[in-house]
Amino acid sequence: MAGAAGPVAIKPTLYSFIHDMPRTVRADHPAILPVAAAIRAVTVNPLEQIVMVNDVTHLLVDYDDDERVYGLPEYYATLDEMLAKRRQQGWLYLRDDCDGRAVFAAHLLAALGIPWRLEASFWKQHAWVVARVAGVDYDLLDYHPDETAPPRLSYRLIGHWFVHASRQPPPFDWRRRWAERTGRDLLTGLRLGLLALDSTAGHLRERHATDWTREAPLDRHSPPDPRALAADCAGFPYGDTLGAGGLAAARVGAPVAPRPLTAPDLSALASGLAANSSLNAPASQPVPH
Repeated sequence: MAGAAGPVAIKPTLYSFIHDMPRTVRADHPAILPVAAAIRAVTVNPLEQIVMVNDVTHLLVDYDDDERVYGLPEYYATLDEMLAKRRQQGWLYLRDDCDGRAVFAAHLLAALGIPWRLEASFWKQHAWVVARVAGVDYDLLDYHPDETAPPRLSYRLIGHWFVHASRQPPPFDWRRRWAERTGRDLLTGLRLGLLALDSTAGHLRERHATDWTREAPLDRHSPPDPRALAADCAGFPYGDTLGAGGLAAARVGAPVAPRPLTAPDLSALASGLAANSSLNAPASQPVPH
């Protein structure tokens, strides 16, 4: 699907999210293209790529509530709005809830040439994206079949009749494939959100998805990322400068060229950012999923 030629007004309704938001999705978005290229470096199989889209979206879009991120109880942000908020706040990664992650994944699927559509359910109180591969629809970012259904009485009595079981793509151990295909390439791992920003070629640190509602449940606003104190660039888009430099780049609409990472001293944050030694194993050893 092609992006819109001009601004699109997205209303806080499921109808607008499903029917208007797709017009904001760009297959050539400059922030998305390096991530799509990193996925292609791992696999060119569309069925494997959609597994990576699902997982990489969780890694590159931290979870938080709209109320804490945008100051509104329900807000459907475009990718450009998510980027502007990230730069304004000096966060390392984007932050949004399920609908923001669906929008991000839609851009990635568009860049990879995989047909997609946005989905949302009042009964599930959830938004996700559907990818079509070889004529089969797969639900990405949706609840897994073994996850607990929403605990609301209305859902148990009525809502479950209006939702279908989620179809998940076949498993794909893309972390192992990244290690084998790229020789544990640092830049590829950083662009995929697989590696923490303080990783170096000789010392790779695995990064995991962050849920800020769990990290700081009592905060009224989405909190600062303590890891930003020791970072000189953002994780998405990788290489985007933090602070005033990032804001300037956002104003001119130009991506910031990646620059080599230093090895900052993170001793004060070591307890919260423990290294994952499995990523530094020899190439003949598996990297855990």
